[in-house]
Amino acid sequence: MDFAKLTGQPAVIDESLEAFEFKPEGYENGAGEPLVLTLHPAGGTRFKKAVRKMHIKVTRSGKEAEETSGDMTEDELEAEIRTQDSRTSELLARCCDGWNMTDGKKPIPYTVENGTELFKQVEPLRSEVDGAMTARGKSTKAKKTA
Repeated sequence: MDFAKLTGQPAVIDESLEAFEFKPEGYENGAGEPLVLTLHPAGGTRFKKAVRKMHIKVTRSGKEAEETSGDMTEDELEAEIRTQDSRTSELLARCCDGWNMTDGKKPIPYTVENGTELFKQVEPLRSEVDGAMTARGKSTKAKKTA
């Protein structure tokens, strides 16, 4: 029985169809070739799933629930920036299917952990990937105003 048709909802989406290749300018893969990443757009199926996973992870960590009294010290601010950058890197890594990275000879397998480390260590690449995913994302509909 096709429940999607019964409920009037769209069928299950093949999220691999949403993926696109992105070649950030100025980055190489370890073998001297341009870096190629397979990404999913912001607002797409994979992105929504990754956001839900990150929300669960952050909620379970309990750090969001803690209240800080008074102003944060400079060290606490820096630590929070690193934490937020790490979360952004992981979200981007979860929206990536693969890459053509090598150690010069052998391919380096893509994992969420490897992707997270790349995006944490190379902030300009993280920003460029974020921009590409956002640009390819589903456009929001403008609200009609009276």
